[in-house]
Order: sequence, then C-alpha cells, then structure tokens
Amino acid sequence: MADRFCWLLAETYYEQLYCEVQAAGQGADLPSLLDFRRNNDTVQALLLRRPAARAGIDVAVPADTRLPVPEVVEAAELHKVDSGLDGCQLDHLWLACEGARYLLVSNQANSRLADGVLKASNKMHIPVFRGAMDDRAARVDYLTVAYRQYLEKMMEIGLGGSTFSYAKFVYLFDDVIAKGVAFAQRFETMFGFLKEDKQRLAVNESQPDSLALQPGQCDRFGRQLVVCNNGRKNYLFRRQD
Repeated sequence: MADRFCWLLAETYYEQLYCEVQAAGQGADLPSLLDFRRNNDTVQALLLRRPAARAGIDVAVPADTRLPVPEVVEAAELHKVDSGLDGCQLDHLWLACEGARYLLVSNQANSRLADGVLKASNKMHIPVFRGAMDDRAARVDYLTVAYRQYLEKMMEIGLGGSTFSYAKFVYLFDDVIAKGVAFAQRFETMFGFLKEDKQRLAVNESQPDSLALQPGQCDRFGRQLVVCNNGRKNYLFRRQD
C-alpha cells in the first residue's frame, strides 16, 4: 500500500514537493523517489524547478545557512503525560498497562470510516508555531501538540497504521521551517492529497503476525495513545475503555 501513497514516504520538504508534482501529472521526467532521495538539497531543488513551475507549485530554494536539524535522540523526546512502560505487557496486538488495555491501530478501508472524513472540508488543523526556534521548551510543547493532532487525523482517515515516528515528524518540521515555508500549511496540503489517495486506492488492513517491540521503544502519549517505534516502523496503540 505505502508504495502507492507517495505522501506517506515523503520525509522532507523536497520529497513532499516531489509527490505534489507527481500528483499534478508533471513528474514524468523525474527519477524515482528513491533515486531522487540520493541527491542533496540543491540538486533536488533543481530537479523540481521546471516540473513544479509547469504545475504552478513554488519551490523554496535551499538557504545558505540552514537551521541545524536536532539529533534523533534529542528530537525523539516527547512531552509525555507518563514516561516509560514499566509494568506493561505486550500480548500480540494488545498492550496491557496497569489495568488499561490498548489495541494496535491498523489502516482502515473507507467503508469503516466516519461519514465525511475524506471530504475537502475536513482539515488537519495543525496549529501554527509562534515561538522561537531556539526556545527548546516552546518547541517541545508545540511539537507534542502538533504530533498528537497529526496522529488523530491520520487515524480518522484510516491511515493510523502508516504514521511518521515523532523523530521523523520533528525532522520534517525543522526541514520545512529552514526553507522558510509554513509547516502547518505543508501538513494541510499533505492531508488533502492523502484524502484524495485514500478515496481511489485500497489499503492493507491486515495485522502483523508478531511485533518486534521492546518496552523501551514505547511511550504513553496522553491517556489514550501509546506510540512505539522499533527503528523500522511506527506503531500506535489506542486505549479501549
């Protein structure tokens, strides 16, 4: 499924533009996403410039001085309600923690979604960041709220089994901001294309036979969600009351 949903694979600003150009039908001369990814920012911008212009899409050029992207260890720090999963047990698709049970979230077919969630009027509504980039506390607070909203909206349209890890979410935030582009608007654009893809492409609803997860790879994210990442895939568990 994911190989047909370009936007689920786009982890940087230019990779998102690559998907946008492809969706506009102007990407015939572009390399595959994998080959595109092997180039640096400058080359990627040059590759996109003409097809993006034909599609009426603006391309922000790489800045001479780029904001540093945090290391993954730093970026992965969530502003959590509860840290760690001590005392929790993983039982295939279920996570049991102190009497609460969380079920693994999977992708869902459109027939199982709430009415109207794939309409253009349904927005992601990620808030706008109004703090300073060098204010660590403000960044963590904002990114925690923004990531929670992203996860909720992805689950709403049946793509809860195909989400970014928090570290990748933060990386994309820094990359987009470094280009002078509005982060919240980028995700609104992405959400619009994902809804269009969801209406015409089937998703794989099957659950994995087993999960290679350790407690240290999971964090409670508020009361309702547990977010786990084993370095290869992001998993969401939702509380079942």
